[in-house]
Amino acid sequence: MKVRRLNHSQEAEINITPMLDVVFIMLIFFIVTTSFSKEIGLGLFKASHNVTEDNKVKVAIIKLDVNDNFSVNGVATKLEGIQSLLANLKASNPELKAQIISSVEITTGDLVQVIQQVKENNIISYTVSSF
Repeated sequence: MKVRRLNHSQEAEINITPMLDVVFIMLIFFIVTTSFSKEIGLGLFKASHNVTEDNKVKVAIIKLDVNDNFSVNGVATKLEGIQSLLANLKASNPELKAQIISSVEITTGDLVQVIQQVKENNIISYTVSSF
């Protein structure tokens, strides 16, 4: 039996073409099977300063100022009293919208409580802005 020996000029080569094919097939598979989810967040818009008389009836303006100065349409209240004022306004106008205007010094917890009170009164459309 003869043993065949390689010369230095006949070196063995590795063919990587099949490996590249497998890598590209895996890449295509992962791209096709990946699902993307749309993140839902809180939309923030800048408040408009010109409010007409018609909008005052349809919009509850909630102002949050430092030192616990809270008001709903100019009526001063505490943080816990905002919900009852909103309930009265919602009873007279089922399509009530809310505009929350807060000072930049207001804590996030207070702002979240106000947003929860707005949602508990089934006010779907509301905006949040700061001054």
